[in-house]
Amino acid sequence: MRIQQWLKKNELFSRIFLFVVVGVISVCLLTVIVIYGRSKDAYVASYQSSNRLLLDKIQEDYERLNENINRIFDVVDESKAVENYLKGQLNQGRTILELNEQLKDTRSLFQTIPSNLVLIGTNGRSFFQNDAVRNQSVETFLASEFTQQINENEAISQYYFLEQGLSTSTSHSPGLMYVRKLMKDDALFGYALIFLKESDFSSIYRQLLDTTLHTIYVVNDQGQILSSSEEQKLGTAFDPAMIEVKNDSVNQMPLYSYQFTFYDLLDESHLVRNMNLIKPAVLIAFLSILLFSLFAFWIIRTITQPIYQLIDKLPAVTQGDFSNKVSINGTYETQELGRAYNLMLEDLESYVDHLMITEAEKRKFEIRSLQMQIQPHFVYNTLTAIKFLIWQNEQEKATQAIDSFVQLLRHTFNRKEIVPLKDELAIVEEYLILMNVRYGDRIQSTIFSAEECENCLVPKMILQPIIENAYLHAFPEEEKGYIQIFSRISKSGLIIEIIDTGIGFDEASSLNKNQSIEHYSGIGLENIDQRIKLLYGEKYGLTVVSRVNEGTTVRLLLPNQ
Repeated sequence: MRIQQWLKKNELFSRIFLFVVVGVISVCLLTVIVIYGRSKDAYVASYQSSNRLLLDKIQEDYERLNENINRIFDVVDESKAVENYLKGQLNQGRTILELNEQLKDTRSLFQTIPSNLVLIGTNGRSFFQNDAVRNQSVETFLASEFTQQINENEAISQYYFLEQGLSTSTSHSPGLMYVRKLMKDDALFGYALIFLKESDFSSIYRQLLDTTLHTIYVVNDQGQILSSSEEQKLGTAFDPAMIEVKNDSVNQMPLYSYQFTFYDLLDESHLVRNMNLIKPAVLIAFLSILLFSLFAFWIIRTITQPIYQLIDKLPAVTQGDFSNKVSINGTYETQELGRAYNLMLEDLESYVDHLMITEAEKRKFEIRSLQMQIQPHFVYNTLTAIKFLIWQNEQEKATQAIDSFVQLLRHTFNRKEIVPLKDELAIVEEYLILMNVRYGDRIQSTIFSAEECENCLVPKMILQPIIENAYLHAFPEEEKGYIQIFSRISKSGLIIEIIDTGIGFDEASSLNKNQSIEHYSGIGLENIDQRIKLLYGEKYGLTVVSRVNEGTTVRLLLPNQ
């Protein structure tokens, strides 16, 4: 957001700078792209060639592993000690010694991979090489579904993918179980089992291939994943879509002795990121662009700086400050622009000063005119009320009314246009006494004013016309009721409410606020609303809320000052 604002304020500089720099950047980027493309192709081709040699090595190692497994099975097949032990024809102790002697060379499959050879006979005997401890009884194994599956398969040598081996050392490790049925005269007398943990099986390719670059799947002829660099997919079905990956090259080779297929997915995008040839070129190009950009920035900024000095002065003019003249150095064009700007400020300052004086006089005249509409109206109504008492020969009430009227006029003729609220309420109290003389006790009035409101400044004679209209319009035909005056301070400002319990009127019949005011009070309240807005602005003013047979509330909102 800040960058956008800066670019907007420095559009001229930005365009010139961009135009100058784009050419250099384009040339540098084009050079880098060409170098990058050629280097990438050469690097990937070289890596693929080396990778092919590694895959051949992996294929050879797996063939040797299979040969070693078959060699161990052949040793077991040809061993009389194994046959005797699993058939139980000789002394068991002597047989075990012979068994260990004959199988001592079968402890390792390939490099450091243990054979984990297990012999189980149909006679209930078992033999675990490498001092392994079985994790289930022979009887459980012979009765298991896995053994039934072996027996149902006619092949002598078989393999299976299992979640765990038969010993405690392999009980939590998935892997491949190689099985050789042990037969004598077509009769089954036992099983030779070699459990190759998947971690050992995959170590052959993991020690040659970087699994951050290569994704490996070893899949059998039934489409089951037997080994993978993605461990979560072990034992799952192979989906050809797995090798249809963008930016990957796929190498596929058979593991003939196993009837397995080895899939190698090379992540070329990751491989390219590991290239070191492109980085120096990119760094040199970046430094060249950076240095030239800094030099261009300094030159262009120096040329355009006087223009931006002028632009920085403009916001002050929009706020009414016409004294902020500029002294611009630079080219002939910018100097002429500065002189024209200073002359414009002088003319604007003179014009605005004249306009302000005119508007101030006009505002005072309008406020005085509105007040003059209120005061004669109030005097006329008051004298009419006293005259009415004299006609009724109520001399005592008339005298009391005249005394109150005199006190009221003493406040009214105060030359101050803005008075404290307590003085305005004093005027209201005198007027309420006057109205009580005329209307008697049928209309009761009460004033509730918070102490914090007493010194708030309000326009003089702002409340009396509202109370007068309540007496005249809210209680016709000897209606009784109450008039209450409340004042309080809120977040919005000073709020004064005049509430009567009179007959009210239907607001729905008035189309807008001004019609509601006119319906209730005539020109008096409309003038009060206009007077408040002229003094304090449109957010302040007078509102009227009324309901038929419930009463009317006149609400004044004034600033808290």
